[in-house]
Amino acid sequence: MKALCAVAVGLALCALAGATRADEANEAKLVGKWEVGKSTGDTPVGTVVEFGKAGALTVQLALDGKEVKLSGKYSFDGKKLSADLKLNEQRHKHEFVVAFKGDEIELEDAEKKVDTLKRK
Repeated sequence: MKALCAVAVGLALCALAGATRADEANEAKLVGKWEVGKSTGDTPVGTVVEFGKAGALTVQLALDGKEVKLSGKYSFDGKKLSADLKLNEQRHKHEFVVAFKGDEIELEDAEKKVDTLKRK
């Protein structure tokens, strides 16, 4: 369960709230499938995160030898990301600061743990 919370934390995002062109461009960069390549927290390497255009969010990861799929919503204002994921009727909400670095993104949570994701 701790890993799921970490994944949710590493994947927390918000619906587009920014009205500037830069924020819109950043949201366009975010949409798609990403794979966790590095994590300073509990998010398993290989976790796949998909950000949809309408705020849809899915996360697929291996937990205790089983494939687990979380679904939910995200919002993004160009820099800050909020995610609301659901697993077995339990909701996991998290917020992150997003940094775009070439073909990778870094998601940093309030505890300064960072997940680095690469476009899949």
